[in-house]
Amino acid sequence: LGYPFSSSRLNPLTNRTQTDNEVGLYINDTWKVNSRITLDWGVRWDRFGSPSYTDGKIFNWDNQTGNVVIPEGAQISPLYPVNTIRVVTGPVRTNPSEKNFQPRFGVAWRPWGQNWVVRGGYAMFTEQIGRFARGQGTGPYQLNETFFNNTGTILPWPNPFPAGAGAIASQSVSGYPINTENGRTHQFNATIERQFKDVGLRLTYQGMRSYGMNYNIETNKPQPSTTPFAQSRRPFTQFVGASFARNDGEQKFNAFTVQGQRKVGAVTFDVHWTLASNYWNYQNLENPYSPRFFERDPSTVRQRFVINTVFQLPFGKGKQFLTGANRVVEQIVGGWQLYWIAFMETGQFFTPTFAGADPSGTNTTSGRADRIANGNLPPGERQLNRWFDVSAFTRPQPGRFGNSGANVLEGPGLHMHNLTLGKTFPLTERLRFTFMAAAQNIANHPNFTNPASNINATNVGVISGTRSFAAGGGARQIMLRGRIQF
Repeated sequence: LGYPFSSSRLNPLTNRTQTDNEVGLYINDTWKVNSRITLDWGVRWDRFGSPSYTDGKIFNWDNQTGNVVIPEGAQISPLYPVNTIRVVTGPVRTNPSEKNFQPRFGVAWRPWGQNWVVRGGYAMFTEQIGRFARGQGTGPYQLNETFFNNTGTILPWPNPFPAGAGAIASQSVSGYPINTENGRTHQFNATIERQFKDVGLRLTYQGMRSYGMNYNIETNKPQPSTTPFAQSRRPFTQFVGASFARNDGEQKFNAFTVQGQRKVGAVTFDVHWTLASNYWNYQNLENPYSPRFFERDPSTVRQRFVINTVFQLPFGKGKQFLTGANRVVEQIVGGWQLYWIAFMETGQFFTPTFAGADPSGTNTTSGRADRIANGNLPPGERQLNRWFDVSAFTRPQPGRFGNSGANVLEGPGLHMHNLTLGKTFPLTERLRFTFMAAAQNIANHPNFTNPASNINATNVGVISGTRSFAAGGGARQIMLRGRIQF
């Protein structure tokens, strides 16, 4: 079987507990000004404590000096390479913000009688800084060793863990600011509703603005250069990777929805169309030297159209057919409902990339491509074997990162029809049985995935798969379900 080439030994931290204190307070009230105006208001306050460990082993990294910071009295692992990485004592735990007041306000107003309603609302929410950025508990305290077998071809089985320390892997580190404010998200909406004789119409605007959002960025990349990458060009040569939490992320979301409802006999229609946009400025994390630009969110589609229909089947008591049926027949044919839901939406966005080279000289062997033209083909020219214009993208020029924005290409849309037949059977006064037969994607319409976006691949621009049910697609699927309620 041969001798082992190497062996590894873990040195885990044991018998330790992380503690974290969080406090939240909330008050709200509703005031009915008069028969036409109702106001809702509230205020929430949160205090997110800083985590700690019972053994006191926690650390941070100072991105100005490159020092690893530990609390006074903490003991690091004897394997940590202090000859190349300086470890100092100092404050490590974040200072919790006391300013997390979050107001909420809502209003409902009937300006012109009972058929008109105007609603509006605003709320502020505070982002809790992730635990990864508020209490790091391994770092210089837990290191693994690797031992290599250099015994040659002798017969005795080598000792996998000889005396002395084994090889220690190159170190990476991450840090966070001690004093930071929590990110804030402002959500607001306005709705106008009008009820006609048998038609309901609703117009809705939804908006969101987020400021001071937290994210991690790799800060140990050298400046882009035509000079090939070398470890000596890194800002902190003692580390392979060094990331730091920033809190200047922003996001902008807008959506406009038109919704209509109508009942025609035994059929109820609910139709709505949404136009949306969502941009945020902390997606280009491969280039830490780039200014923050607002770029599309990949999962927010531009348009979505939904039809929701409920049809009371015309059989049984009080219906068009078999209205005078006996009790047994009524139990079998009466009370059935047919549900039809149709989803249609535009495609998700994606980013053209390259791989297999390091044009920026920063040890970044994949990333965004250069964009020299639009890249999106007209809808009539998009095909499964050529979804976008591949010639619009190329590998970045030496000495810099790619200039393409994030999510500048649009993939195939989604088209689904789901049909469900259901009925509830009363068994006793309290016991009921509900039966449903559901067909998802009843037309078996293929919903394709995004095409290959790596411009170096032979299948770039080619669509080779369909979406799964988890991604909103999938082949036709028929399910029978039963439920007992008591």
